[in-house]
Amino acid sequence: MRERAKKLFTDSLWNIVGMMTMNMAAQFILYPAWNRAYGSERYGDILYLLSLMNIVAVSMGSSCNYARMRESSRGHTRNTPYLLLLAALSVLLLPLAAVAARCAGVRSTGAETVCYMLLAVATMWRYYIDVEYRLTLNYKGSFRFYVLMGAGYLAGIALLRFTGTWPVALLLGEALGFVYVLARGSVLRPDGAPDRTEQRAVLRLFSLLVGADLLSSLIFNGDRILLRTLVDGTAVTVYYLASLLGKTISLITTPLNSVIMGYLARYKGRLTVRMMNAVTLGCMVAVFALAGCCTVASVVLIRLLYPLEYDQAHSYFFVANAAQVAYFLANVVTLLLLRFSEARYQMVVNVLFALSFCVVCIPVTILWGLPGFCAGLLGINLFRLCFALGLCYRAALKA
Repeated sequence: MRERAKKLFTDSLWNIVGMMTMNMAAQFILYPAWNRAYGSERYGDILYLLSLMNIVAVSMGSSCNYARMRESSRGHTRNTPYLLLLAALSVLLLPLAAVAARCAGVRSTGAETVCYMLLAVATMWRYYIDVEYRLTLNYKGSFRFYVLMGAGYLAGIALLRFTGTWPVALLLGEALGFVYVLARGSVLRPDGAPDRTEQRAVLRLFSLLVGADLLSSLIFNGDRILLRTLVDGTAVTVYYLASLLGKTISLITTPLNSVIMGYLARYKGRLTVRMMNAVTLGCMVAVFALAGCCTVASVVLIRLLYPLEYDQAHSYFFVANAAQVAYFLANVVTLLLLRFSEARYQMVVNVLFALSFCVVCIPVTILWGLPGFCAGLLGINLFRLCFALGLCYRAALKA
């Protein structure tokens, strides 16, 4: 038991450090470079376009990833069905990204539109190919993968200055990650002819998971979309900065989720009420503790990185960060649902989440602007967390 816990901790650490390196290169070096180059209003527009892209691209890639991990807990899985699915999704995603770039009310050059389309497809593939390391529990390899992508983002800043085209900075990092897995991994290599029955099973599970993930991703990125629609681009920038350290919690929870899912796929026991009591207590403590830490860190980092916007953002630090912490903790809890309950409960959680977002956040944003939005989002994220915990207790009692 002690050896298993030690290995889980070590694997988590490798994955967390790797993904933190990649995301810190983007969030704390590349993104401020965009802000300096374009100003607050245009920077808000870039964040808005990234949100539109992430809703679809990240949902598609993550759903393929989780579909394969779920099936791997039941037996051997092949590459070919997932590669065919991703190829078809790429064909669909290219025109969707073009429409988003040209019709979202944000000015874009032709070069920016083309690079934005390629970035959307590359992002989708990147969120799938992380499965290379989940399947094999090779988290040292995961560390190298993410560090290489972070280096690509930093090199992309030079490309940004040379070309003046903002998506190229991220695109270089995504491309390096893809090439690395293609050269060193196995999940991007076809392993036999397509099988119609197998393909239908993969498509069926993917369809169920992507519906739930699209809803969750829509709300997660909905802050930028809603604020730009109902307020303005500057409000997008202010909220992004207020919640930046909370969003950075994903640097921990996302790689931690990867490790947890890898081990859950191999766990043959059942979910117990005792386990859920520990999870619930940990979540309640973590919401307040992590939000407090993020608030203190925000006072230091946002003043340093974004001095011109600090005065507008600082009053929202605690509530904005607490909302993001609750969101990511709920994502951890839903992994238990995916493993120990029916896959449809992913959809149930996120449908209620989406409905509560519309019912609560839209009216309070219209009435009270950014302060109302911050309070409303915190409320619905706490609701999502509590509801997911309740469904896990239900699964534990039925086990």
